[in-house]
Amino acid sequence: MFQYIKNVLIVIMLMIFGCSNGAKKTENPASFSELNQPPDLYLEKDVKSSVDSMYVFYQHALNVLEFGDSIGARIYYDKIFSVISNLDEESKSVLLDWEVYNNLIKKINSDYESIFAHDLFDQEAEEIREELTDYEEEVFGDSTGIDITDFESEPDTNLIRLQMNRRVELALKYFQTKGRKVFTLWLERLGKYEQMIRSILSEYELPENLVYLAMIESGFNPKAFSYARASGLWQFIYGTGSYYGLRSNWWFDERRDPLLASHAAARHLNDLNDRFGDWYLALAGYNCNPRRIERTMRQYNTSDFWKLKRLPRQTRNYIPTFIAANIIAQNPEKYGFHVEKMQPVVWDTVYISECVDLEIVAQCVDTTFSAIKDLNPAVKRWCTPPGIRNFTLNIPVGKKEQFQTNYANIPDGKKRSWVRHKVRSGETVSEIAKKYGSTVSVIKSYNKIRGSLIYVGQYVLIPVPQNKNYYSYQVRYAQKSTPRKKSRTKIIPKGYKKITYIVKRGDTLGEIAEIYSTRASRIRSWNGLYYGQHIYPKQNLSLWVSENYNAGSISRSFAKKVVNLPAGSYHVVKYGDTLWDISQKYDISIENLKKLNNKRSNTIKPGEKLKIKEIHGG
Repeated sequence: MFQYIKNVLIVIMLMIFGCSNGAKKTENPASFSELNQPPDLYLEKDVKSSVDSMYVFYQHALNVLEFGDSIGARIYYDKIFSVISNLDEESKSVLLDWEVYNNLIKKINSDYESIFAHDLFDQEAEEIREELTDYEEEVFGDSTGIDITDFESEPDTNLIRLQMNRRVELALKYFQTKGRKVFTLWLERLGKYEQMIRSILSEYELPENLVYLAMIESGFNPKAFSYARASGLWQFIYGTGSYYGLRSNWWFDERRDPLLASHAAARHLNDLNDRFGDWYLALAGYNCNPRRIERTMRQYNTSDFWKLKRLPRQTRNYIPTFIAANIIAQNPEKYGFHVEKMQPVVWDTVYISECVDLEIVAQCVDTTFSAIKDLNPAVKRWCTPPGIRNFTLNIPVGKKEQFQTNYANIPDGKKRSWVRHKVRSGETVSEIAKKYGSTVSVIKSYNKIRGSLIYVGQYVLIPVPQNKNYYSYQVRYAQKSTPRKKSRTKIIPKGYKKITYIVKRGDTLGEIAEIYSTRASRIRSWNGLYYGQHIYPKQNLSLWVSENYNAGSISRSFAKKVVNLPAGSYHVVKYGDTLWDISQKYDISIENLKKLNNKRSNTIKPGEKLKIKEIHGG
């Protein structure tokens, strides 16, 4: 009897384990890599796990989009790009040979760009470099990059040697994740000017991968204009541009001419390389004053860029940014970018020695005013600059003879337009200039006015564009009150709603942007703030969030932490910190901050500890 019961129990146990094993087989369907990995492609277990997680995140993104949750979808897409950025170089190279994987990444890229196309607007490259510098300092603080190695690439004597370290790796990660959208745009624009720039660099016997310097300087936007008043593809300031023959005034700016500026940049880079004998130092000198680089070299007794600690904060990260742009742009697919480059910009050239309206030029070659403007970014107004002999004017390819024939038949009186303004009582030259979108100097020059004296009833000639749309635009633009450079026109994305955020003490635009899954540059644009302008407590900021947004959807982990430090606490100074910044953050006066730390001057150094306990009188 006992043996019988024992046998029955064994049978029952076998049945239970059998059912359990069978259930396990049905609960674990094959993963993406198991279903699609080619038999001749070997992948490490952690790489397969990464690929599978990308696929799962993508499915989650598609699922939440069905419910209109674009914020949730963005989180999953960001996770995908973060996984890609964390793959090592060898794994990225191996995955390039897997067609199904590449098709998956192409699909993810395509969907992401189509879904969030309204968020893709043109940030200044200067803003991106500043954002990347902030990101780098959060991670590394004042430490320098170590364990430098040459980046493995095809040997080429006509390329700047690329080195890899932690700062470069961080820049790569940034462009693959947080800076992904803008870098995608730069890769697309690369096609417009790459061929022309490489040809010029070759002409001057310069390394051809210097083309990516224009990428991080301007994002290949010839109209880029920085907070420091640098202009064009190569971001020349006025003095340097003038030294290399680039002219500019109210009417035109040759720093914005892609061809002329690229020749000037090649000469400037040649001079810097001759001066330093090292490309990393030369590029650092391109970013800031070369004398500052030489002074720092003497201070640290080294010609190794990576050991120059006391350079300006953005210059320290300039070379890692340049190297990262090189690495990705030379093999975008390896880093998860599948983009189609824009077609090269080509044109024919004619020379004009008189002021002629671009509307007339457009009519001569059967195109539009806007098309001629696009071909001539150096022309800042509506006409070729007056008083400039042999001004270079670009026209569509194949239209040179047509232009010369038609232009010869246009009477002088029709080549430009004027408004005859009668001066009224109380009017000034500046008020008239503002009304017509002109300047005081232009009106005084054309009417031979000395000083600022004009008379009631006097007629004043003012040059104006023939294109009515452009004329309307420039008058509206001139009549706006813009004491300093503002961000671009407010951008109101579709599918979003407006909320108001009240600035709290210690807030920064970067932190607010992080909380609401947007960018500091967008917040500046929505609120008419110029780059570098401070925000202040109790200030109202307009933000645009998804229509599905509700206050409870913001993660508590992003909530602003209130500074409430105990007595005797210290603030560790970071690069870029000032006593004013620290005093505002901890609600302490600069005078008391200096007293607490026995300081006679406002000078502070990165890494220095400052006591921040408030002093009470007595």
